[in-house]
Order: sequence, then C-alpha cells, then structure tokens
Amino acid sequence: MIKFYDMSEITKTVNDVTRHDVDNIMKQNNFIYDTKDFEDRFKRFTGANYCVGVSSGTSALHLALDAIGIRKGDQVATVSHTFRATVAAIKYVGAKPVYVDIEPHSFCMDPLLLKNTLDDNPNIKAVIAVHLYGNSADIEKIADLCKSRKVKLIEDCSQAHGTFKQDKHVGTFGDIGTFSFFPGKGIGAFGDAGACITNNFEYSNYITEARSWKEDEIGYNYRMSTINARFLCHKIDHFKKVLHEKREIAKKYDEHFRNTLVNLDVEHSYHIYSILHPHRDKLMEYCKENGVELKCHYPLPVHKLPAYKTDKYSLPVTDIISQQQVSLPIYPGVNWERVVKVIKEYDDVSFAVRAEKRNKYGKVDENL
Repeated sequence: MIKFYDMSEITKTVNDVTRHDVDNIMKQNNFIYDTKDFEDRFKRFTGANYCVGVSSGTSALHLALDAIGIRKGDQVATVSHTFRATVAAIKYVGAKPVYVDIEPHSFCMDPLLLKNTLDDNPNIKAVIAVHLYGNSADIEKIADLCKSRKVKLIEDCSQAHGTFKQDKHVGTFGDIGTFSFFPGKGIGAFGDAGACITNNFEYSNYITEARSWKEDEIGYNYRMSTINARFLCHKIDHFKKVLHEKREIAKKYDEHFRNTLVNLDVEHSYHIYSILHPHRDKLMEYCKENGVELKCHYPLPVHKLPAYKTDKYSLPVTDIISQQQVSLPIYPGVNWERVVKVIKEYDDVSFAVRAEKRNKYGKVDENL
C-alpha cells in the first residue's frame, strides 16, 4: 500500500542529531524555555522581524486574535474551506466568523467576495486569510482591502511552509502570520507545535508574554517545548531538499492531471497536491483497493460541521470543492508513477476536461 503520507524518508535525516539533543536536554533539565534558536532561524526563513514559538498552530491563531484585540462579539471574516482550527480560534475569543467563499482555481479566499463582505459588514474587525494546501491566497489584494478599511489581517500559514508570493514568504503581508508544525506539515515537529511571525514589536511582545501565563492579566499555557524547538531547527535545515523533491513530484502529477493551477507569481509548497473529481468517493475506494491511499481535505466545510453549523451562508464554490476534492500522496520517496497509473486506470478522461474548464478562472500559465 502506498500510504497517503510517510515521514520516514524525512525524519531519518534528523534521527541521530535528535537523539543527541534529547540526551543534552535530559542532562540540562531544560525542557520548556529554550526556543530562541528556533525562533531566530524561522524568522530568517520567513523574512519576518519577529517569531514566537508556541504549542500548536491553533494556539498561534488564538494568540494572534488576542494580540490584535479581537474580543467577544467581534466579527472576523474567514473561509469555511479550511481545517476547523481556523474557526475554532475565532470562537475561543468569543468572536463570530463571517464566511467568504473561495476562488475555484486557488481554493483560497476570493478577494472580490471579501470586498463585498466588508462592504456589507462594516463591523468586521479582522480577516483570517488561509493559504491552503501550500498555495497562496491573493494576499496582496486582501492586504490592500484590509489596510484601506483599517481591518486587521492574520494569515493562517499552517499548510504553507516555504510558500512565496512575489518572492515574499506568506505570513509577512498582514499583521501576524501563524504556523502549525504538526508532524505531517512541511516542517513537522516532534509532536504539536506552532509559531507566530510578525513585523510588529508590540504584537510579538504580547504573544511572548501571553503564551506563558502573563503577569498582569489572564494568559495561556501555550509554550513550545525545548525538544520541539531543537527538532524544528534540524527540520528547517533539511527543508529545502524536501521542498525541492515535493515540487518535482508535483511537476510529474501536473503532466497527467493538470487541475492544480498555480498563479505565476506564487511558489507553491505542495503541503497537499489537490485534484478534483466528480466521483471522488468512488475514485478513492478504487485506489484503496488497488494499493494507493488518497485523502480528502475537506469532505465537509466548517460551516456544515455539527459544532459550527449554520445555514446563514451561501458558499457555492466551497460546496463544490468539498464534494470533489481529492489529495494525492506527495512526499520524498513516494512511488508517484504507481499513483498516476492507478488513478488513470479508473479515469483517464475527467482530468483534462476539468483542467480546460478551470483555465478560465484566470492568472495561470497558459501552457498548463
């Protein structure tokens, strides 16, 4: 069976140094606070002025919303086609999500629809733009919209390690960028971990204090462990090679499926290689029976999950994508030829047709 994700080729490059780190941490009894080396490396990696390591991508989102002043009853615009943590963080601070539909070619927030949403909801105080699957949202337009309306912008970069737009790493366009280092992410930790990056000293200082209980008001237990910080340092050092291999596999997939389309000014990091198929569930079952594990991200948008369910919004593109989206295995060492063979045994027609239909959504390489 070709697993959807297999980290063995990635983690074996850091096994020896990690064992050495664990030994040193045990000797020093320094289990929590030694995160500065990681924070320095990651801020250099992203080009941000400040980085604060935290316990998870969800806690990073929570702290970011808290830092920019989002409180109970406030409105925050975001997308429903995302992992539920994006919306959970909004709920944590007592705010209300206002959903914006996505673009059909990027799977990210549609800036035109965001404009309409901001016009219709003048009380919105913040936007969370999600850079999904390793792609970039049209973040420059989104940032301009937020700036012109004095609305704060958080970038959820949980799936976008190594994603650049116009040679600038995502997460540095808005007020705060948040990252998850869940083990399956591009730069995966030794368990759960996350980070906030920003160019604003006040936000950085607030998050640094709030992650560890704070002194003058209620804070949180959102610290990053030392072993995660050390492990992430090694993963950053090796990530360039991992990212190159994933992009090479994506090029091979593009030759056969061609319906993951990327704007010319975006360097996609391919946390997920996504395709669409009108009979998604049947395709996934066929591939499983023939030794290839596929996944779906995500079968239900957040606004249709039981804990977040609302009938208030019409999100037609989100609904279509959630019904047809399929994720292919993409990691160093994967047998991509076998993946292609099994998928095309099931259907060798739909992908070219769907690619032709989706080209009209713009700003893509006409040679695709």
